[in-house]
Amino acid sequence: MEKRIITSIRVACLLSAIWSASATAQTSEPLKTVCDRFWETSMRRSPMRATSIGDYRFNDQLDDQSADAEKEWAGTLKSFLGDLRAIDAAKLSSDDRLTHGLLEREILDDLLRIDALQRLLPLEPLDGPHIRFPLILVSQPFRDLQDFKDYVSRLHAFPKQVDDIIANLRDGLKLGIVSPRVIIEKVLPQLRGQITDDPRKSVFYEPADKIEMVPEAQREPLKADLAKAIDTDVVPAYKKLLEFVEKEYLPKTRDTVGIGVLPGGREIYEKLATLNATVRVNPADVHQLGLDEVARIRGEMEKIKREVAFEGSLDAFLEQMRTDRKFRFSSREELIEAANAHLMRTKAQLPKLFGRLPKADCVMKEIEAFRAPASPVAYCNPPPEDGSRPGYYYINTYKPEERLKFTLEALSYHEAVPGHHLQIALDQENTSLPKFRRYGSYTAYVEGWALYSEKLGYEIGGYVGPYDRFGQLTFEMWRACRLVVDTGMHAKGWTRDQAIQFMAGNTSLARVDIENEVDRYISWPGQALGYKIGELRILGLRHEAEKTLGPKFDLRAFHDALLAGGAMPIDVLEGRMREWTAKRLSSPPVP
Repeated sequence: MEKRIITSIRVACLLSAIWSASATAQTSEPLKTVCDRFWETSMRRSPMRATSIGDYRFNDQLDDQSADAEKEWAGTLKSFLGDLRAIDAAKLSSDDRLTHGLLEREILDDLLRIDALQRLLPLEPLDGPHIRFPLILVSQPFRDLQDFKDYVSRLHAFPKQVDDIIANLRDGLKLGIVSPRVIIEKVLPQLRGQITDDPRKSVFYEPADKIEMVPEAQREPLKADLAKAIDTDVVPAYKKLLEFVEKEYLPKTRDTVGIGVLPGGREIYEKLATLNATVRVNPADVHQLGLDEVARIRGEMEKIKREVAFEGSLDAFLEQMRTDRKFRFSSREELIEAANAHLMRTKAQLPKLFGRLPKADCVMKEIEAFRAPASPVAYCNPPPEDGSRPGYYYINTYKPEERLKFTLEALSYHEAVPGHHLQIALDQENTSLPKFRRYGSYTAYVEGWALYSEKLGYEIGGYVGPYDRFGQLTFEMWRACRLVVDTGMHAKGWTRDQAIQFMAGNTSLARVDIENEVDRYISWPGQALGYKIGELRILGLRHEAEKTLGPKFDLRAFHDALLAGGAMPIDVLEGRMREWTAKRLSSPPVP
């Protein structure tokens, strides 16, 4: 089924040119120059991303989200594409041909994002600019007076960013490209939450607690500057955005949720689906793949139901797992303790799965209260390049009594180790790669790896009881349902309630998590497709290698090879790993 529904995107030089070495290899200096220039330009275009990865040169700036900036960026990308294609890939080494092909792919993907008109739909409750702005507190350093001044400059810059957001939303209104009402209604309390009459009660005033980093004589003036910036720039900007959204935008939002109903929406969805799957996909066939996976996983759940001697249907079993209080956390403290215990146990087991581990640690951190109600159950926040802090395994402790105990183990494998943290930290620490590859992010690779990682718990002594194994199946079912509901809403015209009911009928996820997840799929069309598609492809590569290599197969070596080149499209990864398998087959056995 999967081979039938997914046909690879063939970007020049990505496969055939990658693997054949050339006897006339030229110097890679022209390619290195283009790569370095592309990365430098990307950092200047997104100062907030630069800060988040430890590049602190632009800490006083915010991203320019204006239409003019996007138009300029599109021109810059096309210029880079021309410079890149002027380099004869056939004369490069095999490693440089891979870099050449991946940079071309990244540029084309960035142009595709612009073509998908995402600028016109900026507000959503998970990663909208109104949420990203206060999250600078996670990565903004506060080491000395200049760091504080840079932060204050960013606060002063926020009104201009809000003006650009409003202009983008108005452009969308003119074209009939507007957000679903249910999404904007979730944004409103987030905007209100940043409005206060006392700047010292604002989340943006929190750096004042670190004021001892500057000389004593400058502390009070700095606190005054901080409070003034919040009072005269930040809060008024949030008020302005709130007023616009409430009075002008919200009345014109739509009751539908799928992007397919918008002008050009079906074409936009196909672009976003392909972008996230990293291979060309047909939404109707992906929908069927999801239904097939749901049926298969339900069969595995039936086995667990019989093992625990539950009398009744699988639907009744799912309902009991969802509603029985013994499967819920009783307090925030209990949830934190359990998540941290899973994290610590797994870190000790990693040498069984990998020969190469990152230097950066991973620690648990609660999702901040100002965004927790609309946030997912957990996520990974990678460490910065300079090693100034560890990676964060963010866990949502909002309404702990609605959080399920039996899914926490699989969640920890996915978001922390051996999932996102390990893969991303290894990439960032791999200084042999150009920076755009060290910080690359292809959904099907990154999320496919993390979903595959959930299954690795079985190989390190995890999932010891039937309910823990049911939790793993619940999370796998969750990702299978994503294929169905994402295509259902955006390609088939499903309602939000249809998507929620499908998820509720096939998973034991808490209602709050189901609703937040469905709203996430509404906000990010196509993003949810990368998980299962990537996982199935990675599992296929492992099964191929195991079958081909037999006694020569080594799981640690397989994982190290899989993660050695940074994130990449799945079709490119398949070519690399089949080459690795062939070389290992022909190599002499290890004594």
